[in-house]
Amino acid sequence: MSLLGILSTAGQSLLSFQKGINSTNKNISNVTTEGYNREIPVFQDLPRSGVVMNKVIRVFDQSLFNRSINLNQQLNADNEYSSGLSNIENLFNDALGSGFSSDLNNFFNSINDILIKPDDIAARSAFLANAQTLIGKIRNTDKSLEDQKQQTVLKVRDQINQINQITDQIAKLNQSIKTKTLDIQENNQYLNERDRLIKQLSDLIDTKVVFNEDNTVNIFTAKGYGLVVGVQNTPLSFETDTNGNPVVKWNNSANITSEIQYGQLGGNLKSINAINQQLNKLNDFTTVFATVFNKVHRQGYGLDGSTNQDFFTIDPSKSATKIDASNIYLNITDPKQIAIASSPTYLNSDNTNGKNLLKLKDSINGVLTPSEESTLKSSLNDSTNYDFIKEHTFAEFYNSKLVADVSSTSSYIKQQQQNNKYLYDAITEKMKSLTGVNMDEELINLAKLQRSYQASARIITVTDELMQTILNLVK
Repeated sequence: MSLLGILSTAGQSLLSFQKGINSTNKNISNVTTEGYNREIPVFQDLPRSGVVMNKVIRVFDQSLFNRSINLNQQLNADNEYSSGLSNIENLFNDALGSGFSSDLNNFFNSINDILIKPDDIAARSAFLANAQTLIGKIRNTDKSLEDQKQQTVLKVRDQINQINQITDQIAKLNQSIKTKTLDIQENNQYLNERDRLIKQLSDLIDTKVVFNEDNTVNIFTAKGYGLVVGVQNTPLSFETDTNGNPVVKWNNSANITSEIQYGQLGGNLKSINAINQQLNKLNDFTTVFATVFNKVHRQGYGLDGSTNQDFFTIDPSKSATKIDASNIYLNITDPKQIAIASSPTYLNSDNTNGKNLLKLKDSINGVLTPSEESTLKSSLNDSTNYDFIKEHTFAEFYNSKLVADVSSTSSYIKQQQQNNKYLYDAITEKMKSLTGVNMDEELINLAKLQRSYQASARIITVTDELMQTILNLVK
């Protein structure tokens, strides 16, 4: 090989090793950068032409990435759902004074004081006060659940906006990746940014990612609705139905609300369903409670001889056709009107109807006629709630349906949350060990490349000296 050929070969090698050094320095400088995938320069020996760096491999494991995305979706859903269930639990935590189990007991127990002395105005006033307290707790619980629902609905709206922003960015990145295919360094930056955005998207919604041969991605919802296809994204839209529940639509047409199960969006939608179920149970409890108590109360007489009066009614400020947790209101304000007697003859001493009112604490069997039961059950959100109360008690319905059901679901989700967190952390750690930067390895690679660079530089120096010597001989 001529000296000029040697000089050309050494120059080519020098430039190649410089690119390798730059790539290694890039790895080192991004050792703490979240979502960065390390790059490996690949060199190729060319016959009679030295060494050339023909590509830079971005370390990436597609199967691990997909597994990570799937676990991340489930974990974020668990986090949001668990938080929502905990908020519901807190509203029925009698140990902290937020439930109304003790108020229900006080309401019935205070009837006993009237039974001892039916004409005791103080005992009657205390009963009305306990009734007012119970009503206040029920209505406050209803309002707290409604407020929690509204806050969660707003979170759903904001998350849909975030999803649309991310899918728009991914579509634009797909365009950039397609046009920068030959620019390896810049293309790898786009790929890292793309993966980071996919991770963010999986925080919010359950998706399926399809990797194309040109390094672009197509992203679909779990049920196959395209969020990003090629360089186009299809936005999701948000609206609410007549009950204030969120409705998520794809392309302003297909309702996909029920199909979204994971990600923060899926977790919040599950939370809203749980709130709705709790509201339905609370409303049914209140409706049954007020209906049976009113019927028994109407059959008795007050100290003033009044009769056929409902004890509970609908709040006059509310426009409703039935009593529920949002509008239950105390209809009796005069303690003398509490119908304790069953006969107008002995108003000061008869407590028979008061005993019937107290019996409702333990059983409501036989209070309503079959026709009345049918009418009541048709007005409930779930007719089985009446059946449960009839077979058990109001207190058992409260403890089983309003407290235990939510607590049981919350415990299960928390356990699932811990399991998914463990699996996600394990996958994340494995991905970091594969794609993350190891400083020891990079420093070794840097030393090798620097020595190779110095060797190429030395060849150029020696070749230059030889050429100078030959030129001097010619002179």
